[in-house]
Amino acid sequence: MQIGCGVYKHAVHGRSYLYVWHYETTGGRRRQIKEYLGPAEDADVRSEAVRRVDAYIRKAARELQILRKETLAAIAGKR
Repeated sequence: MQIGCGVYKHAVHGRSYLYVWHYETTGGRRRQIKEYLGPAEDADVRSEAVRRVDAYIRKAARELQILRKETLAAIAGKR
């Protein structure tokens, strides 16, 4: 399991643009996905970045909780 996400700025011709990246599973493999959001100085773009990172973290936390429950059940011999 590979978990991660973040935001980075990329400068092009003196202007900064915001991207969000995260890992996702496709075809049984983990890949890093990078998505363009827009100009870094745009408040709506920054809000969207926060929304996406927060959504990814909530989803990852749910998946980890399921993994934890399954692992502990296997250790206890209940699975």
